Amino acid sequence: MSYGLPAEGTRRLKQGLGVVAVGACLIAFATVIAAHGPPWQTLWWAVMLAILIAAYFIGQLFAPFFEWVIAGYRGP
Repeated sequence: MSYGLPAEGTRRLKQGLGVVAVGACLIAFATVIAAHGPPWQTLWWAVMLAILIAAYFIGQLFAPFFEWVIAGYRGP
């Protein structure tokens, strides 16, 4: 619980931000593949998968910032 907010809300916020980050990466990958074609070396598919997995966890790192903003609006 950060800033007096419930733990369930923190968990949902982290999951939501992770999903948004993965979605943004998927859109970026689809745009690049549509513009330039698929990668010619199969290793790049594994690299893109690793980036998607990392994006989920990196997106969760922004949860404390959003909680800080939410707590600011809920304060007196």
